[in-house]
Amino acid sequence: MENNYPSPELLEKYLVGCCSPEEARQVERWYDSFENHQNLAQAHPETENPAHADKILEEIRQRIEVRTRESRPKSVRRLWPGKNGLWTLSGVAAAVIILAVGVWQIQRPEQAETPVPLASLTSPLATLENKGKTILRQELSDGSVVWLNPATKLHVPKRFASSVRNVQLEGEAFFEVRRDTTRPFVIQTGKLKTEVLGTTFNVRAYRNSPRFEVSVVTGKVAVSVADQKKILLTARQQAFFNPAAESLAKTGLSPSAKPKLWEPTTIAFEWTSLRQVADALEATFGVRILFRNPALRDCKLRADFTNMRLPAILNLLCKTTDVSYTLDGQQIVLDGPGCL
Repeated sequence: MENNYPSPELLEKYLVGCCSPEEARQVERWYDSFENHQNLAQAHPETENPAHADKILEEIRQRIEVRTRESRPKSVRRLWPGKNGLWTLSGVAAAVIILAVGVWQIQRPEQAETPVPLASLTSPLATLENKGKTILRQELSDGSVVWLNPATKLHVPKRFASSVRNVQLEGEAFFEVRRDTTRPFVIQTGKLKTEVLGTTFNVRAYRNSPRFEVSVVTGKVAVSVADQKKILLTARQQAFFNPAAESLAKTGLSPSAKPKLWEPTTIAFEWTSLRQVADALEATFGVRILFRNPALRDCKLRADFTNMRLPAILNLLCKTTDVSYTLDGQQIVLDGPGCL
């Protein structure tokens, strides 16, 4: 058998759904070559734990099945206890992520919460709901990505129409809309309509709220109410809608505005305490981060977050360590047992 297997980085991208179609085909061709092998470890002697190798192959098999059903939910990969009580990544040879005694090392693409497989739902309009206390990432059938805040619902068709991509929002969500000039992406929140072709922006429209907000991070967005004239928004602009008065107003964003949380950044840490990591994230994203368990403060972290938004950084941190987070108003609270 040829030794042209994909790199650990490419397998990582495939398993979290971040690779290109050609890269996905490369991984799947490689997977097909293992039909006569019991597990990955036989073909890759450097893989220490055969059970971990089997888990990787099973995750790839599941993703291939999902792709054939024309749905693209993201797989979530977890760390599993290894030899001598240390933590190693389940699967890829020599591990891309390592959790050593008292030290975390992270170097991965954006991580996702497990999404609802839209293609498996039978209703014409599926409801994606975040009942938790973290921000939930979902991928839609057109490849667009939406991050749902707690207590948020998104009503979305299993498959979008050929002329328009309509969704209905209750709550707050950040959208990364895949560009499609032939099919505008339209978000309906009561009487407020937000229309885009491809951009990133945040919509806040909780039921019974006295004010709805649309804030643009990149691109252009058109906001309108009933028959009123559309308001065009560009990067770092926002619109406020008063449902009672049906009034719509446009303004610029202040430097401390919440959408800063959604602006991607590149930041690296080299065996840095989690307290210092939290300080850096606070300064970068304009948020407040607290520790429920003070023992977490001195845990060491090695990480390279490239072009990532804060919710993706937090999700990645939680998926690869023993840390969890919750949103408490405008604060982020970290919790966990502390270092090994």
